[in-house]
Amino acid sequence: MGDIATDRGAGLPADASPGQQVPRPDLPEIDFDWDESAWRHIGGRFLDLTVAAMTDWEGRRPTPHASVEEIGERIRSGLPAQGQGVDALIDGLEADLLPLSGYHGHPRWFAYITSSAVPIGVLGDLAASALNQNPSLWRAAPAATMVELETIDWIKEMLGFPDEAEGIFSSGGQMANILAHVVIRDQMAGWDVRRYGMAGPDGKGVPLRIYTSNQAHYCHHQAVEVLGMGRDAVRDVPTDDNRQMRLDSLVQMMDEDVRAGARPIAIIGAAGTVIAGTVDPIPELLAIARDRGLWFHVDGAYGAFGVLAPSAPPRLRAMADADSIACDPHKWLYAPIGAAATLIRKPGALQASYGFKARYLQYVDEPGRVDLAERSMENTRPFRALKVWLALRAYGREGYARMLERNIRLAAYLEALVEATPGLVLAAPRDLSIVNWRVEPASLAGQKERLDRLQLAVIHELEERGIAIISNAPLPDGSTALRACIVNFRTRPEDMELLASASLEIGEELAAAGDF
Repeated sequence: MGDIATDRGAGLPADASPGQQVPRPDLPEIDFDWDESAWRHIGGRFLDLTVAAMTDWEGRRPTPHASVEEIGERIRSGLPAQGQGVDALIDGLEADLLPLSGYHGHPRWFAYITSSAVPIGVLGDLAASALNQNPSLWRAAPAATMVELETIDWIKEMLGFPDEAEGIFSSGGQMANILAHVVIRDQMAGWDVRRYGMAGPDGKGVPLRIYTSNQAHYCHHQAVEVLGMGRDAVRDVPTDDNRQMRLDSLVQMMDEDVRAGARPIAIIGAAGTVIAGTVDPIPELLAIARDRGLWFHVDGAYGAFGVLAPSAPPRLRAMADADSIACDPHKWLYAPIGAAATLIRKPGALQASYGFKARYLQYVDEPGRVDLAERSMENTRPFRALKVWLALRAYGREGYARMLERNIRLAAYLEALVEATPGLVLAAPRDLSIVNWRVEPASLAGQKERLDRLQLAVIHELEERGIAIISNAPLPDGSTALRACIVNFRTRPEDMELLASASLEIGEELAAAGDF
């Protein structure tokens, strides 16, 4: 038997087909491919667009000053029957998409926990799209799978997790935590949940309970709903004056649940809460979990990588002994959205929850060869790890440690500015890089409702005037504060100074006018 031709069309005459009696089909004339010249021309224009989106920050607002109607009119056009030239498409992006976008990379984007995207990661996403890998099966994407496995290994090393632990990339912190919740349920329920469901083999499944701070992200409640455990499966434990989970309340609630016939299965500690960036008492929570035979999970979507920074709370390091961690490289490793990771200490636990070995897929048992679809609920998976892998190689552990330390010191500087400025009041203790504060002009002293409205008005005006975008922070007493999260490698001390001074000036201006 001769060699098999591997080039497209090689070995066949132009008018030949494998079966001479079968005529070739009459195909519509259409071509989606580009030659090298087109790639270089159009790619060059997209690179120009990218550079425009990633530079000249002082000439750009953090968010656009445009109404919903204007944005709809400029973006929406209806599905075209016929295609248009790519140059015209890029012209439209330059004219409309760029000026109407919110810029998470702006040095004064402080809302939520959305970081600036590191440039090497932006280009990594371009390469990932060009390669169009699906690191689900090793056979389909061997190099991409190895990149993801190595990146997970590096994340484990940074967080102090053992070599034998396993992990998987997903879209964001919400999904990373939900993936962990599936494993927690399956490992701790006491019966084969995958086979029998929550009712158990006898139809009398014991109610399961998971404990987290009342400051925790809502994804934990969402997880138990999605998993059929019911919203009551998550118990919101009260917090102390430092916004940390109260250990006495935790123990009391667990004892109450046991007496009521429920089964405590896990404690979730926060490595940086959403509102104030609080780090829970992780060593003490871990000790309680170990004493009671519970799973200990750390929601480090925001703050896990803070462990690299010298000034981060030392208790953060105790997460190295957790059973699982959720963390987001697209937050504090500055990766472009989306990239999150779930780490599980117990080898094989991910596959025990997600493995299927579908008959139509091909699996080979070979040392080092991993089919990541067996560790996730995703079969189609984008090549998320590449941008993180490239950035870690470009800057190294020490480079990231210095950048995270910069963010924490900038937050400490904002905190000091607030404390030094009459009319500004610190509203929560700071652990990492989130600051909560209030604008309290003397003219509104004692007027709780008006002061709360003032905070929201200041947030609105800071954005409306193009100064900065921040968010609101609900406080334990029901009042409202301003909230800034610094997870941006472009932010400078002068941005902190502007934010503090502008929040006070706008607050005093609005209070004097009474128009809020």
